[in-house]
Amino acid sequence: MIRKLKIGLLGCGTVGRGLVELVGKNDALIRQRSGVELRITKILVRDLEKERLGVDRALLTTQPARVLNNGCDLVVELVGGIEPARSFIERSLARGKHVVTANKALLALDGFSLMKRAEGQKVRLGFEASVCGGIPIIRALRDGLVGNNIQRLSGILNGTCNYILTRMKEDRVEFEDALREAQARGFAEADPTLDIDGHDAAQKLKILAELAFSAQVDADAVQVEGIRGIAADDVQAATELGFVIKHVAAAELSEDAVSLSCAPVLLPMSHQLAGIRDENNAVLVRGDAVGEMLFSGKGAGSLPSASAVLSDVVDIACHKGGFSLSPGSRVSAITRDCASRHYLRFTVGNPSDIGLITTVLERNRIGVVRAAAVWARSDSRKHQVRVLTHGCSRRAIETSVRDIAGTGLEKSKCVVLRVAD
Repeated sequence: MIRKLKIGLLGCGTVGRGLVELVGKNDALIRQRSGVELRITKILVRDLEKERLGVDRALLTTQPARVLNNGCDLVVELVGGIEPARSFIERSLARGKHVVTANKALLALDGFSLMKRAEGQKVRLGFEASVCGGIPIIRALRDGLVGNNIQRLSGILNGTCNYILTRMKEDRVEFEDALREAQARGFAEADPTLDIDGHDAAQKLKILAELAFSAQVDADAVQVEGIRGIAADDVQAATELGFVIKHVAAAELSEDAVSLSCAPVLLPMSHQLAGIRDENNAVLVRGDAVGEMLFSGKGAGSLPSASAVLSDVVDIACHKGGFSLSPGSRVSAITRDCASRHYLRFTVGNPSDIGLITTVLERNRIGVVRAAAVWARSDSRKHQVRVLTHGCSRRAIETSVRDIAGTGLEKSKCVVLRVAD
């Protein structure tokens, strides 16, 4: 027997148009595989006159009530942002409608509250598309790995950062040039701040951590660093040392506390995340039963994200999907300062400054694996001192950087990257 599901669509941007395309193009395939017939009843847009190829203009409206009160069974929220998206979702849940959303910012801020509302109304809230686009990582954590205690997860969660760092390595260009190329190709926003400063990845990490560890995490629990300070010289130095620079988000549960971080790190070339290129995303999950599992693929874009939205819609139609569990206990956030190797790059006026730098490091009990003074590619009048340390705490590194700055060398010209073994 064919189940019929009527969908109210809020937002018809990149992902919204992708959803309309997939529902229309793959209608017969969806019916054959799932026994579900989908029909979009109304679509909320801001501008009725805007050209939207492949979208029936008769479905468009600028009035939210005409979408929410049009007899739909399920609401897909793709307007983004906090408001009015939250109000739309709350109104839908209050009316007993299932909701599917791709809104990572809202879920990172208020996800558990919305899940609780959905549970109270005995409806479902699906959010597969909110993290890593077409990669089914939400479903893997919720269903496929349900018999595992998740111990740790890490990943490349932002396609913009990964594209920029890939181009810097493969094309040997500076950060600003790689960013311009990313914007020209649609892999970076006109204002890329949220992406390149690490906050987009932090929002996604919070969602994944709460799901993986069944616990609430405070909004400010993630330690965040972006990639603005990475120069082509750093990328080249990493390659020469046998590493690649990636922006990695990581979460680890230790008893009743969780550590969460998003930062550029040096990965060994043999690391499973090291080969993830361009706009692709990947998540590495470690469970007590399965060990390590890698999920990778397109992390954004019209059709990959629309595919994830559609999978939630079909699962809910089949009474299998969404996420309606009550939130677990709130866990505290801790800052783990385990001993790690570090890469340091100082811009100096004289190559002899290498002696002062290594002396300060050794005084703070930081062993030096390798140190070299080279010409700065960006400024032929300057030199760089590049250092690879033995394992040491971040606190010891920060103390040393302050001590070196106190000698007269410019603290602002120091780059510090952890080596993630």
